[in-house]
Amino acid sequence: MQIRTKRVLSISQNDESVQMERRVRRVKCLPLARGNKQEAEEQPSESANNEVYDPHSHRVTYKPVSDFNSLANLVKSAAGTGLFAMPNAFACVGLFIGIVGTASMGLLIAGSLQLLVRIHHLMCIRLKKPVLIYEEVVVATLTTGAREPWLSARAATLIVDATMLMCYIGIGSVYVVFISGIIQECIDTEKIIGQGYYALMLFPLFFVMNMAKNLADIAPISIVGNILLLAAGGIGIVYALKDGIGDAWTMIGPNINLYPKFIGVVFFSMCSPGVILAIEHSMKKPWNYVKFCGILNWGMGFLVLIHIFVGSIGYLKWGPDALGNFIRNHEEHDGPTIVALIMQALAIYFTYGLQCYMPITILKYGYAIPAIEDGTCKGTPFLWDLIIRFGITLVTCILAAAIPKLDLFTALVGAICISTLATLIPVTLYILVHYEDFGKFKWRLILGVFMFSVAFIAAICAVTTNLTLIVEFLIYGYTHEENHYNL
Repeated sequence: MQIRTKRVLSISQNDESVQMERRVRRVKCLPLARGNKQEAEEQPSESANNEVYDPHSHRVTYKPVSDFNSLANLVKSAAGTGLFAMPNAFACVGLFIGIVGTASMGLLIAGSLQLLVRIHHLMCIRLKKPVLIYEEVVVATLTTGAREPWLSARAATLIVDATMLMCYIGIGSVYVVFISGIIQECIDTEKIIGQGYYALMLFPLFFVMNMAKNLADIAPISIVGNILLLAAGGIGIVYALKDGIGDAWTMIGPNINLYPKFIGVVFFSMCSPGVILAIEHSMKKPWNYVKFCGILNWGMGFLVLIHIFVGSIGYLKWGPDALGNFIRNHEEHDGPTIVALIMQALAIYFTYGLQCYMPITILKYGYAIPAIEDGTCKGTPFLWDLIIRFGITLVTCILAAAIPKLDLFTALVGAICISTLATLIPVTLYILVHYEDFGKFKWRLILGVFMFSVAFIAAICAVTTNLTLIVEFLIYGYTHEENHYNL
């Protein structure tokens, strides 16, 4: 059986010299061998002679990464703008619910990512390929196996592409909101010019960053950006603790309307699903990634702790007044505050291109170039490359100008996109992979349905609430919750 699918270069270190290509290709899909059924994380027999294909042994990695560096990459990929919004998220639910909720959601996300990596391994065995990217894992799961395809390859690809585009364009827009807010804070403390106008005025700078052609151009400045971000966070925490966190306790009323906003922010902050598989691809010992005490669990555990720490410190310091970027809660025109804000702005600007790299790649190599080759689209690849880069940059700036509210935008992107890519899709694939073997008492089905139900209900509530808050903000200039709780 042959299907048509597409290929996106994995954002990894496997071959840094390879140019990005998303071209239509044929993938020969081999069904699972019948016989003794094993779990997805094991290596079932695939061929008629019962030989087991080992993706790890067939993988050729350029400059393989150690376990420690892989752990650092995992933490670095998730710790970003969402970390600075955690005090604001805690202000929605209070200290106790904030700690328990962050830990619970971290456990849900970690479990879903474990399933994703294990399904990736099984699909590599099924297709006899050393690595697969996120999109290929979804397509392979839905279109191969011993039964009829669940979905056509084209439909599966469109679903994943649409989700990826929304996710990374949304993250890019959050970055623009973040930077424009800092610029306004530093040069226009009276807020004479609206933050949305700053987002539009910064368009040329963001367009220059998006002109980077490949990851090799983005990687060095992205590393500098991560260093600056960590330094800014350190300054913010130390400065918050300088005068103590206070001894006044305030009871937070059970306002259910604010809980989904907390869920959206935590979803946004805890995971970058686009690089989870890329990190595994680049490892020297990839089998250590999903062990019980492996890289993924250690990384997610550390992320949970650091997000709880920052959220707790910021909330205890400022309570319901915590902003979407807690650094902006510090005194205005103060030396350390200005330094931290400038570091933040530069750090996010340097990593902006990395977030837009994926949507540019999807549109260019997945749709524009194939259309040009088929004759259905006029123009040259260079022209369409320029148009796509210009368009992606413009969309992120327009969205940031339309909704210059960092906490709401962060929560909405997390609720819609990150929850889908990090939890809903992996859990759905897990159920489909084990369709014919759910195990004793159907425990795999029960586990999958439970995880999907929790994630789906949380995502729906978060999306509905944050859309309502955004509509209120667009109509009245503030939200109902802001008016009552000063959030």
